[in-house]
Amino acid sequence: MHHRAHPGLGLSSASSSSGSAQTPTPIRSLNVFNPKILDASVRDVTAGLSDLQKADVLLYAMGHLELERSRTLIENAVQSCLSISRLPAANAAKARLMRAKARLAAGLRVGARQDIQAVLELQPDNLEAAALMAEHGVSTDKPIIHPHATPGFSTEIWREIVLWLPPRDLKSLLQVPHVLSRIASELLFQRIDLHLASEKRESQRSADILTRIITDPSFASHVKTLRVFVPGRETFPITFHTGMLANALPKLTSLRNVHCSMRWKDMYSILRVLETISHRLTGLSLMYVPSPSVPGQATLTCLAGPRPSDGTGELRFPRFKHIMQFSYHSTGGATTQVYDFLVQNKGSIRYLSLHNLNWSFPSDAISIRHLTNLDFQGTFPADSRAFAEILSNGHQLESLRLECILECTASKQFREFSGSLPFLHHFAFSLMGYRVNDHDLFPAIGDFLKGRHALRSLQLTVPSADWALKRLGYDATVWGILPSLTSLRTLTATLPKDVAAAVAMWLVPRGVQALSLQALTPVNTMEFVSQLRAGLPPPLKYIGLSQFHIEDAAAVIEQGFPMVRIARVDDDYYTVARVNGKIQLEEWPKGRTQYNAREWLECYGCEEAEWRDPTQFL
Repeated sequence: MHHRAHPGLGLSSASSSSGSAQTPTPIRSLNVFNPKILDASVRDVTAGLSDLQKADVLLYAMGHLELERSRTLIENAVQSCLSISRLPAANAAKARLMRAKARLAAGLRVGARQDIQAVLELQPDNLEAAALMAEHGVSTDKPIIHPHATPGFSTEIWREIVLWLPPRDLKSLLQVPHVLSRIASELLFQRIDLHLASEKRESQRSADILTRIITDPSFASHVKTLRVFVPGRETFPITFHTGMLANALPKLTSLRNVHCSMRWKDMYSILRVLETISHRLTGLSLMYVPSPSVPGQATLTCLAGPRPSDGTGELRFPRFKHIMQFSYHSTGGATTQVYDFLVQNKGSIRYLSLHNLNWSFPSDAISIRHLTNLDFQGTFPADSRAFAEILSNGHQLESLRLECILECTASKQFREFSGSLPFLHHFAFSLMGYRVNDHDLFPAIGDFLKGRHALRSLQLTVPSADWALKRLGYDATVWGILPSLTSLRTLTATLPKDVAAAVAMWLVPRGVQALSLQALTPVNTMEFVSQLRAGLPPPLKYIGLSQFHIEDAAAVIEQGFPMVRIARVDDDYYTVARVNGKIQLEEWPKGRTQYNAREWLECYGCEEAEWRDPTQFL
């Protein structure tokens, strides 16, 4: 940050009445706002240098490093210098000599000798290299530590290999003095998360990232996904960050996906910035984070309509026409702006996620036959034919998730199109409320699902097992179709009232790896999980327990699910480990669960345990 000199900090302009010269007041030193201003200045100065000049600066800086503690830095720096095609022989010899010393300090005498021999080939009269060769020649009476050898694959092959690694392993590769480090860096920074908050550490981190994007075109060119988060509790303006973002966005030439999770007025500012860029975005996700002062709103939602709760004007969408993935989560308001945007991108949207319990299904605004993923949370009014429209037109649907307040008779529509959706892999039907008696609803859904050998994920939940049994037919016949789903890997369900816990687990397909259960009636948790244990699928890695009364989570897991690697109790995640024969749980930090839960689940082989979050772009 640049600071303008203040007039009061220069020489005093006051003079005595006699006109005699006055001793100037001393100039007060300024405290630098950014403690890394020197780092930034070094970067800015070297940015305009040629590669050969940068190599000179790098070689000079390496001379000040401690060999014993800086081998990785020296390995990476020397490798980058040697990759310059026209590097002078003197500089190449100097770089190799530095690396040889670092390797000797680490005990890697074979690798050091290779570097020393290369130096003597470049400069036969190099006395320092000759002395090192004489002093550290390889002998047979000392053990030799060989440097790690890697196959001589091309960069393209290494990239294909690295693509199979989870993010946690990519971070480890950043320290490897190899082309793998550069590939890992490019892959890790394809997605950038900015947390614009008053908390100093997060705010500084976001400012540093934006500065890097603005000043480093190579770094900026790798970013494909940008996620921006502003907590609802924040009351400070983000004008400064918005200004930096406006300067950074044009640099993101490969940007394809944007997610915004923030208050209404902040989202309005961000979308105005997005409208100015010329990049061809394919993914847009919008969520509104309500302020704590808004009564009745404590979860992550998105508010739409002409009179949002924080007093700003109506949200204006950018005029994008090639959006393939769109998500918009809201709690109220008019549909005009959203539906106009959907119509604008009707031919291109393939993934759609709409959450607003006050809205009905937007059949006229979307092209169902183009969709491969549909996630809708809303109301199906009494005269709705939306189920029939989805089932009859969604020929390409691979994932269908419906969370709804039901007011219509849906069973007839499911029976009418029981053989539809041939490519369905993931299905969820969750009732959040209902104002209808439809005793054939869940039997019809069961017949619709029965025998689908390609189905991998299934979610069936109701707000009350007692009333769902009496009014909607949620009984043992629904659970009875599970054995026919031979490829099922993830099951989330409310246990029907008339199914015994011990019997229920034996009906779950043996390939299920992730199981989530919802308790809606008071039960003795320890006794309940004890009954489940005998029939659990052998490959189970993940267990989720919702609305159970649990005082000791570790005891519950040890009693019922000692084989799992991850446990979730309501909104808390735990890594499960066995130490000295006892189960121990390590709770995940909130930042991990809120922003990166799916990535961490993937690290433990549980990537299909939960429904894909809209912020995780396809």
